[in-house]
Amino acid sequence: MHLKKSKNTYEYKRLQCLKLRAEKNMKLKEIGEIVGYNHKTVNNIIARYFKEGIDSMLGEKRKGGNKRNFTQEQENIIINPYIEEAYEGKMLVVKDIQRAYEKAMGRKVPSSTVYRMLKRHNWRKIMPRSKHPKANHEMQEAYKKNPLQDNSTGKYIQQ
Repeated sequence: MHLKKSKNTYEYKRLQCLKLRAEKNMKLKEIGEIVGYNHKTVNNIIARYFKEGIDSMLGEKRKGGNKRNFTQEQENIIINPYIEEAYEGKMLVVKDIQRAYEKAMGRKVPSSTVYRMLKRHNWRKIMPRSKHPKANHEMQEAYKKNPLQDNSTGKYIQQ
């Protein structure tokens, strides 16, 4: 009866575990293969049913998910002062944004939290490389003066 009234797949799978165990007397591994759970998870579901009853199987959402500290609007308020600097072409330092975030939060937060917030707002790190590590500046200047001459051997290149 509860199986037909289940509201989401997690509820349905938990109830299906109970039904297969009660009506078909299947082993935990067999139930796990059918439902898509590990046999230990199936065992936990059945044990929880016997301990807490059918109500523990219904209406519960999955654990985990988004654990943001601020809403999108609150994050926008923190980021807005830095948007103007970004449009002016100034270099932004994540530590400065992190300090503003921590001040608004009232406690310390890891830098990864700030990086994830910036990613949610479609910010990305753009940092030009100043020069190639194997670049030979003298050969580049010589090539600019005479592009038809091979600067390493001094011979002219045929085209």
